[in-house]
Amino acid sequence: MSGASKPWESGQGPSSLEPFYSLPALGAVALFALNNWVLKQRFPGWVTGKLSDVLVCFFLPLYIAALLRWCSGLGASVRIKAGLALTAALLVAVKSSWLASDLLNAIVQPLSARLGLHTRPNLADASDLIALPVLWLAFAFFASRSSRTSHVDQTA
Repeated sequence: MSGASKPWESGQGPSSLEPFYSLPALGAVALFALNNWVLKQRFPGWVTGKLSDVLVCFFLPLYIAALLRWCSGLGASVRIKAGLALTAALLVAVKSSWLASDLLNAIVQPLSARLGLHTRPNLADASDLIALPVLWLAFAFFASRSSRTSHVDQTA
């Protein structure tokens, strides 16, 4: 290999976006939408509340990494680490601060309403931080998916 020490660290080639556009990641996005706009309304409680946080910790770092690839020259390693850090910071903020939670609601609630969707407001609840270890799963998924599909850094 030339350049990066691991294939997924190169940040080059079409496979660098694949982790977010994979079935598991897009499935997590779809389940998040279903949970927030349907299941939480019909079955409010601990399971539907925690499910959203778990799903966000999986797909949001992958999404941020894909966005950063599109708008920056950062390598894959830096992009996924930035995605993990930003996701962790956002989750900690909106789950431990009523001010951050209210700000999130002020953004999400009107957007949902414009789409004809109704979602329960986010509540600051530090017990939701139990989902943070899922960030490791997102990192492991990104690394394994990218290294399995990227051939950019391999020499013949």
